[in-house]
Amino acid sequence: MILDLFKLDHKVALVTGAGRGLGQAMAIALAEAGADVAGLDVLPLDETAARVQALGRRFLPLSANLLEAHTADMDAVVAQVVAGLGNLDILINNAGISLTPKFFDDISEEQFERVININLWGVYHGTRAFLPHLRTRPEAGIVNMSSLAGLVGLPTYSAYAMSKFAVRALSESLQSELSKTNISVLVVFPGGVKTNIIKNAPDLKEDERESAHNAFTKMALLTAGDTADRILRALQKRKKRLVLGPDAKIFLTLRNLFPNRFPAIFYNIFGKAMFK
Repeated sequence: MILDLFKLDHKVALVTGAGRGLGQAMAIALAEAGADVAGLDVLPLDETAARVQALGRRFLPLSANLLEAHTADMDAVVAQVVAGLGNLDILINNAGISLTPKFFDDISEEQFERVININLWGVYHGTRAFLPHLRTRPEAGIVNMSSLAGLVGLPTYSAYAMSKFAVRALSESLQSELSKTNISVLVVFPGGVKTNIIKNAPDLKEDERESAHNAFTKMALLTAGDTADRILRALQKRKKRLVLGPDAKIFLTLRNLFPNRFPAIFYNIFGKAMFK
């Protein structure tokens, strides 16, 4: 049986972390598909707004710091979106941060909490606030951005991996709970995407940002634009899970084939780059 596509034309979507990178690419791709977009970020949204509006779609800029936000703060965002754009059909929980690669015992408790607060609690508070409204829509979708690190526990990325495994777990729980409703839940596991996530790592020294960014983007195999397009196609098909990038697929396969040997295999592949 062929299911009807989840049509994006004239839908309203909220994208967190829409000021740059994959979030900005998602906002643009949604507008290209005919959706109006609310963008949430602590960063300026002028460029994203201009590119969405150039496509003839409405854009609502919203400011919130997910490091400090709670469900009550996101309830206010719900009210702003509904007042400004009329409704909400799609929630894209995209905002996230990473630290630079470092061993677990070199990560401070404060740094660990910062990653968890944005990457996990940001998803929780946004979903908690918007879910009641999404239930009222004829059809609705939630997209949660996990990562390759939500499939395989990457060494030197323990805080990031912990947050992304938790996003995966939350998403899979919601998929079951909402399976008989109008709401689809897609969890995405991209490999390396060419964005500024490492360049903007909060623990990185200013004079190290360019070199760290260049090293990361050489390893990253996905572009933000292509990733956004593939996510929207999966959303339209109401898929539950999307693994993107050859790196993610290779590491997942190796982990499944050799669960006991995988840590050593990973070390041998990336030892020089990540453990020097």
